[in-house]
Amino acid sequence: MSLLLLAGADVAKGALAQQTGGDSWLPRPFSGILAAVGDKTFLPAPELPAVVMSTEWSYHRTNNSWVINRLLRDYEEYWMPRQVKERLTQMLAKAGDRGRCRAGLCVSVFEASSEKIAGVPDRDLLWYSGYAVAVLQLAIASIPWALYGVWQEFAVTALGTALAFLTASLQHWTQERWACNKNSNKTFVLTRGNGAQHAIVIIGAGRGLDLEDLATSSEGLPGKQSTPIIYSGLAVLWCVLLITLAFQSAMQHGDCQRIIVATVCGIENLTWFLLAVGTIGMIHTIIIAGAPRKPGLFGIHLTYRDVFAQPKVMKTLQELEKSYPGCGRSMIKTFFPGDLWEDEQTWWQAARERERAAKKGAPHSMLPEIPTTKIEESSGPSGMSSSTTL
Repeated sequence: MSLLLLAGADVAKGALAQQTGGDSWLPRPFSGILAAVGDKTFLPAPELPAVVMSTEWSYHRTNNSWVINRLLRDYEEYWMPRQVKERLTQMLAKAGDRGRCRAGLCVSVFEASSEKIAGVPDRDLLWYSGYAVAVLQLAIASIPWALYGVWQEFAVTALGTALAFLTASLQHWTQERWACNKNSNKTFVLTRGNGAQHAIVIIGAGRGLDLEDLATSSEGLPGKQSTPIIYSGLAVLWCVLLITLAFQSAMQHGDCQRIIVATVCGIENLTWFLLAVGTIGMIHTIIIAGAPRKPGLFGIHLTYRDVFAQPKVMKTLQELEKSYPGCGRSMIKTFFPGDLWEDEQTWWQAARERERAAKKGAPHSMLPEIPTTKIEESSGPSGMSSSTTL
């Protein structure tokens, strides 16, 4: 039992957060023992700081969503589109120093996919691996029963797996994962804040998730008051499983004085099989908890549209603003919290007036001109469109 608890409650919550959610009728594949949750939420806390911005009002919200946190964490190393990698390489080379790994700002633009439904996650091999691991564990636990007639190992494995699957199938996981409005028309910017190398623009297009809602989804979550009751009931069931089987083990020896010791030691015969079952489950849990995933596996389906990258952050934001009005402006306070130069203030004021005029439906010929600024030309296609779906 001590071996099974080495991974810890945080790892168990992380694995469950990766595997749960969606409308599948199958139980969610997960093996492990859960600890009680003190903050009345199922999903783990975000691992990294992040900011979510709405381009319409330039509101900045500190991210409290584990889903958004994983999108940013896995972006650069796992699901960044090829076009963005190529443009980033060009921009870093232009920055000057050979082998430089950070410079300027790289903004990638995505749109909510029209081919899939937001909030309905994709499935991958890691998700289905839980079923394979459960079958393997049951097969190992059945060996003592088949060869020696000792059934306790199989009973512990079978009932423990059933409880783990029951825990992962609770509807609260889905409610907390996507506690936001859907079919949003807003455009959002995700970034780790001032000094970050990347910013991700996501255009809702009337079919995406409201990421502003999702960023603060831990507040006022439906059913949040029932969380302690649910977890308390599951904790009682886990204790009943362990104590009942330990009691049965002690009674088979005909020694009632050994019941207290047996509740801790549990099964004493052929324990190597149970140790193998626990080790496999623990390793699988750790792998699942830290595995990188694509946005579609979190129910956020994106189609790549564009990329903007310049060695100077201001140049990147101005380039972005010309193609996507409001996007660059929404990031000014984050990347430039101090005062702007006079010519920069003039440029952004003109861009703002042009954006307002466009919203009022002014003819294109009547739109105010944006002051000309020298934006460094890239040595390749910086805004190459693509229909890559993530």
